Amino acid sequence: MAPNVSIIVPIYNVEKYIERCAVSLFEQTYPNIEYVFVNDCTIDDSMHILKRVLSRYPLRQNNTIIVNHEKNRGLAAARNTGVTNCKGDFIVHVDSDDFLEYNAIEQLVNRQLKTNSDIVTGKALRHDIDSIKLIPHPYFKSKDEMVLDMMQLTINHTIWRRLIRKSLYDDYHVKAEEGVNCGEDCWVMTQLTYYASSVSFIDEVVYHYDCTRRDSYMRQVKEGLNKKKIKDDIATSKLIIDFFEDKEQVFYDEANAVALKYLNNVLFSCARLKDKPYYYEVLSQMKSFDKKYWGIINWDKSYWRSMTQNFHSCRLLSSMMRLYGQMISKVKI
Repeated sequence: MAPNVSIIVPIYNVEKYIERCAVSLFEQTYPNIEYVFVNDCTIDDSMHILKRVLSRYPLRQNNTIIVNHEKNRGLAAARNTGVTNCKGDFIVHVDSDDFLEYNAIEQLVNRQLKTNSDIVTGKALRHDIDSIKLIPHPYFKSKDEMVLDMMQLTINHTIWRRLIRKSLYDDYHVKAEEGVNCGEDCWVMTQLTYYASSVSFIDEVVYHYDCTRRDSYMRQVKEGLNKKKIKDDIATSKLIIDFFEDKEQVFYDEANAVALKYLNNVLFSCARLKDKPYYYEVLSQMKSFDKKYWGIINWDKSYWRSMTQNFHSCRLLSSMMRLYGQMISKVKI
């Protein structure tokens, strides 16, 4: 029997994109779809445009739900609201400035029916202002390999382009951390993958990721450090560390390693951008980690630790490393 699929779409200030997104959803070749749009108190014309598009698809209207937040709560909360209000056997998350291939749901469901997987992942295309590129996704020999990859702060952990069994959310009380809106899916996907019995992949493109919008959570272009994103990434890393504290050691160790490597990169960025106060704020967080993990960032070596824990020395080291990288890149083999 073909499963019912709920597509969850948070909406906030996407009037330029929502029609394209909605059309791609309503014209899916798969019939058994429930649409859950979460209005996170958008202040533009997004909802009027959505309703106008929906009026053109009478066969989809009875299967469409619009949930309105009483106040703007952010992307993570909107995703949670969508999950709470959907009734499908499986969930597909779509950002309202992105869009699906017309047969995306059909392709993902076909793979799920063949494999009985709890999570099925498809490929995606990244749309930049001047190019369209395939976002490759790695294939894993085991579910545990995918768990280790999901906790990394990379694009691989995104929750879109996946068909996810809803019972994973319900049975294990999985939800996004409200207020953590940049990379919030890293935390969610790590949990979902850990609890999944099996995962699978398809080679077909199912998702289109639009990176032309400058004011989105993930695509803001700013001078200096994006401290909002850094704050959310650090919060995500801490959530993952706490989650694995009483579970397999290999996952707990990797969670600590990911966090330390990330903080170390931020530390060097602070030095390079001459942000001394934030440098010492980040440094204090790094020192809170168990010393047994210090070798991951070479802090077990006293000379390296003395260089990186002094702002001016770190600035000098950062400049030397950047200069060395430029020299290497010019070498022709």
